[in-house]
Amino acid sequence: MKSQASTVNGRHPGTFVLRAVALVSWLIMMMWLVRYEAFPEFFTRSLEGYRSLLSSDVLVVNSWMRILVNGKPIGYSHTTMEVDESNPMHYHVMNNRVQAKLKMMGEMQSLRADTTVMLNLMNQLQTFSFNMSTPGQTVSIRAERCNERQFEVLLKTGAVREKQVVDIPPDVVLYSPMTEMAMKNLKPGQELSIRTLDPVTMTSARMVIKALRRETVQAAGRDYEATALAVEYQNVTFRSWIGADGQMVRQETPMGWTLERCTIDEAFAALESSRGAEDMLSGMAVKVKGRIANPRGCRQVRLWLRGVPFAREELETNRQIVEELGEDDARLLVKAGWLPSVKKRQAAAWLEGGPAPDGFKPYLAASTHLQSDHPDLRAQAKKIVGDQRDPLEKAKLIYDWVYKNVDKKLTISLPSALDVLRTMRGDCNEHTYLFVALARAAGLPASIKVGVAYHQDAFYYHAWPAVYVGEWMEMDPTWGQLTVDATHLALVEGELASQVKLVKVMGQLRIEVVAEGQRSVPEPEARDTE
Repeated sequence: MKSQASTVNGRHPGTFVLRAVALVSWLIMMMWLVRYEAFPEFFTRSLEGYRSLLSSDVLVVNSWMRILVNGKPIGYSHTTMEVDESNPMHYHVMNNRVQAKLKMMGEMQSLRADTTVMLNLMNQLQTFSFNMSTPGQTVSIRAERCNERQFEVLLKTGAVREKQVVDIPPDVVLYSPMTEMAMKNLKPGQELSIRTLDPVTMTSARMVIKALRRETVQAAGRDYEATALAVEYQNVTFRSWIGADGQMVRQETPMGWTLERCTIDEAFAALESSRGAEDMLSGMAVKVKGRIANPRGCRQVRLWLRGVPFAREELETNRQIVEELGEDDARLLVKAGWLPSVKKRQAAAWLEGGPAPDGFKPYLAASTHLQSDHPDLRAQAKKIVGDQRDPLEKAKLIYDWVYKNVDKKLTISLPSALDVLRTMRGDCNEHTYLFVALARAAGLPASIKVGVAYHQDAFYYHAWPAVYVGEWMEMDPTWGQLTVDATHLALVEGELASQVKLVKVMGQLRIEVVAEGQRSVPEPEARDTE
């Protein structure tokens, strides 16, 4: 089988490289871009959930902030908090709305995200919800407490309705945007640790807030006396400024995104003037020193990654060899993919119907967004592979079907394999999630690779699948590559909970091309790497 990248609607598939990968990671992060439902009054220890966070004298909040990308407005964030004295179970009601217009490939894409949190009279989390609407998808997540540590969570997307019971420790704070009213008391040199919850991935992580100094900061053309803060989360440091009234004045990220206090009129004006904003794809691309002349034909390349600390295990794969590792840089040799040899394939006879070794079971399991056990996905996988038993041929059939049948369309969404099967459109994340779910449904271990790939003199964030057929083999059904070229640099493996880790490189990573090697081959060669 031989597949080559073609044009789609007049555009090379390479123009579909970013979309949900970087955007969803950023959205998950931005919706907390240092603004949490936290109202701390103890600043020298770890807080224990909302019970420690809410100050008794804080009753009403009504905060407007405009969102800017590299200084250009794209929308606003509006946060409110009210007290309902008639309802002791929903005594504190917190709401946040983020509304933005994002320019992508010259087209404007609208986004709206709403978060609601309800606490009882004792400041215990009772319910929370997250809703995100984009032109391609509506996602709804609602959670309600069912006992001391557990919540019943309902997830709805276009084709998915899933209920699950999730264990949520009592000391977590939902990360979605909320101003820190009492943080005006945080003095330089003091710090605060909060355990936060991401309602999209249902994972928790520590956030550390450090007070740096008192200074004057500007927001929307006005000066404010504020406390400067450094906020560390997922190996990323944000900058925030809290005014004397306890409300957020300004927040900055390393990715070029800024929120600043404004009036309601300025907030709506920011949304209306968003057409002048920078294109998202260009703004998020990783700039490169040096050039790769023939990226799609590149068989190996040496790259120097600068500006970000990496652990060896984050970078090293069977294609990626770490040659040097410094405090905030790494040099590595990246090879193009290959077809596993007959010897490798024969050594994994269990792929033709035997029980999978324990180490491969996670790569065969269904998940909330990879619904490989759903009857529709199982039926489609069976239809694609038929009676084929050879694992490599099954992988080729699934790859070819996804590449040829999924419409390559710009999409801002939380990817879901079942949704993609219903809509048959999307970008790299959608292609990848559908491939991985179909592969698992067909009995092939598969995983999601997320990183960057070279296109038009820059590296763009991209996703592609890896499938085990006697050896791990990486394919790209978005670009039509049976095996990936050497410019595919994997940084993360896994679903959304893992992909959020990309934020540590956004706006920080720089890449230098040290040396490139290439040769023309009609098709990847089978290799025995033993």
